[in-house]
Amino acid sequence: MKFEKTVVDSHMHLVGMKDAEGKCFYDFFDGLQTDHGLKALNICACPITGWGVENNILCALYKLHNPTAYAYGSFFYPDKPIKIPMPEGLDFKTQYDELLEMGFDGIKMLETKTLEQHLYNIWVDADYFEDYFAKCERDGTHIIWHVADPDTFWDINRIPARHLAKGWYYGDGNYPSWEEIYKTVFNVLDRHPNLKVTFAHFFFYSEHPEWLVDMFEKYPNVGIDVTPGAEMYNAFRDRNEFYRDFFIKYADRIMFGTDVTFRGSKVGPLRLGAVYRFLTTDEDVTVVDVPTKGIKLPDEVSEKILHKNFEAVAGESPKKIDVSLLKKYIEKYKNYIEDEDLINHLKEKELL
Repeated sequence: MKFEKTVVDSHMHLVGMKDAEGKCFYDFFDGLQTDHGLKALNICACPITGWGVENNILCALYKLHNPTAYAYGSFFYPDKPIKIPMPEGLDFKTQYDELLEMGFDGIKMLETKTLEQHLYNIWVDADYFEDYFAKCERDGTHIIWHVADPDTFWDINRIPARHLAKGWYYGDGNYPSWEEIYKTVFNVLDRHPNLKVTFAHFFFYSEHPEWLVDMFEKYPNVGIDVTPGAEMYNAFRDRNEFYRDFFIKYADRIMFGTDVTFRGSKVGPLRLGAVYRFLTTDEDVTVVDVPTKGIKLPDEVSEKILHKNFEAVAGESPKKIDVSLLKKYIEKYKNYIEDEDLINHLKEKELL
């Protein structure tokens, strides 16, 4: 499905160099861009998930390969749980400087996703993050930030069965509470109210849009994306007219994203068309197994969400990767690279 409107997918991921069938990540993203006519795409690195420092390197490689691609780098953690102070040269400000100077377009944060916060014992409002957030605010660097999970994951009577089966129930007392995680994030925003942040998955506030309005009024550079967390699209279906008006009124605060992931679900790429149709038609559409109904936004509204809002914070064109700094980064982190396919590829490209 080739889109009629200009689209930049601001929220995609990759896992590794090749999939189980031998397909390379270059071909996967090239194909998506061609098939859908995407103006650009943004791949968000997530080393913290267990994908390792390779994730930043793969994102940089794709930017070298495709000059229309953006990439958001992310922090690498050598220890789980985190050890403070971080090893020399791996503190957050140093890693931030490395990524931005190399040519990354922004930062992806997953530190406050429930499982990662628990496994690494990370608190984003702690002193060890302060220099990093202060520099982001000064530099105007955009952050795409995942916070917590749907509040149903803390309620044994409300969590969907498929999520319970995946072990995503967090209300047993072994995890921080939903409110506790959000409090750490708002502590950061209160210290740095001019941070440019897009909270992924509608900030998991789709059942509480009034909370989003309060946040928009308090923090001028904060927004959300429509990257599917399945429960969002239930809310959009159940309050269809309300949410159409909401999207129109707050169009400057909302971005298009899908979470399409290389080596993720085989049906993941279908999200591109589903989320696009939700925004641009009034058809019945299924997003991540959730039947919902499109909100058919006016053209002047949809173009903001589909590409203009992202370009306003990330730049109208992606930054170029500095190959010499990429080589320096690879040399510094080479002992942490475990993907043999990637190691061989870097040697072929004379980057290692």
